[in-house]
Amino acid sequence: MPEPLALVRAALARAERARVLREVKAEPVLYVTELARGGRGGGSGAEAGRELHRQLWGLDPYEIAFAERWAGPLPLAWRFRFGWVYGVCDLAVFERGRLLRVVEVKSYGRVKARERAQAALYGLLAALNFLAKPEVLVEAPSGSERVEDWEPLALEALGGRGFSRARAI
Repeated sequence: MPEPLALVRAALARAERARVLREVKAEPVLYVTELARGGRGGGSGAEAGRELHRQLWGLDPYEIAFAERWAGPLPLAWRFRFGWVYGVCDLAVFERGRLLRVVEVKSYGRVKARERAQAALYGLLAALNFLAKPEVLVEAPSGSERVEDWEPLALEALGGRGFSRARAI
């Protein structure tokens, strides 16, 4: 099993590569929100969330890999046969470098299918990047919901785009 620091560094490098490729339109890069068929978030915290996501590039991989407990927003990406899937999960929780859970936070209403799909996609990206099977949750004003069936939901959200041919870059 690779060292936690190597996994974190590789995950951050993939996310940065996907972000740049999306910006310059060099390769297909799909946002998690696009795949979840929900478009960009529109809740009361959407703009604050987008601003936070823009500021994440200074993450300290050492802290994530070696802190007793680390939790925070985390950019994630993976290159599939059809192109990249990229996004920033609202909250990734690690203990001693091991990924435990991925949480999608919503500032509005009830948890709907697209929020569950979005959380499932983050679960898949996190699992691929960190060689772990995280617990996947959606937090909303209506309460916390565990996404038990996140693997098939994530594959469904990919829509048959060649997910069985996943490869790391």
